[in-house]
Amino acid sequence: MLGKSCSVPLLLWLLVQFFTQIKGNSTASSSKSTCRECTACSNGQNGQNGFPGRDGRDGAKGEMGVAGPAGSSGAKGENGMTGPPGPRGGKGERGMTGNPGPRGVKGEMGPNGTDADHRNWKQCVWKKDDGRDIGLLQDCIFTKKKDNTALRVVFQGNIYLGGSSNCCKRWFITFNGAECSGPLPIDVVIWIRNKDEDNHRPGAIEGYCDNIHKGKIRVGINIGNCPGYGDSNGYTGWNSVSRLIIEEVPQSQ
Repeated sequence: MLGKSCSVPLLLWLLVQFFTQIKGNSTASSSKSTCRECTACSNGQNGQNGFPGRDGRDGAKGEMGVAGPAGSSGAKGENGMTGPPGPRGGKGERGMTGNPGPRGVKGEMGPNGTDADHRNWKQCVWKKDDGRDIGLLQDCIFTKKKDNTALRVVFQGNIYLGGSSNCCKRWFITFNGAECSGPLPIDVVIWIRNKDEDNHRPGAIEGYCDNIHKGKIRVGINIGNCPGYGDSNGYTGWNSVSRLIIEEVPQSQ
């Protein structure tokens, strides 16, 4: 049975072959009387080639082949465009301390500076055996230059208390006749248990006083009774030099 692959030309070719065979048979019959009978038949001529058939369908996808050897490196490409700046990185750890650098060259001499304020201080010295039991022993006039400063006062001298049992005596500093109130008085006391004690001893009083106005200040060393005790025998400056040292200083922190 002829399929769709048979075309019209092929059909015509078959018809031509059919009629050619019939014609040959007819010629052979008419010449039978003159030709002798064939004893063997020979092959006919080859027919003409048919028309080429249609292309077949694509075959199934083959398996992946073995990877070939790596190719040689290509030429270096050109630099690309500069990208935008990245975000700021975190703070790194502190590096190790480097070696000291070489010593620099000597710099030029700077301009002359201004003189700093000189210290403002004074010392009053005297030698006197003073047997007063109450009152001002000695004073010293000091000129304070500023309002926002303090005064440092030092008294050095020999002090004595005796002649009674359970007695007390007080030595203290005054400023224009008043004791320090910024912050508290500057003083020392001596107390003895019995009247047999008869010691002359070195005395030292030192302290700072704020809230004193500028100008002339009368700084004094005084003697008096202790609160809660009666009068007793005091003595100052026996066989020695006494002194008051006064200095103007910046206020404390």
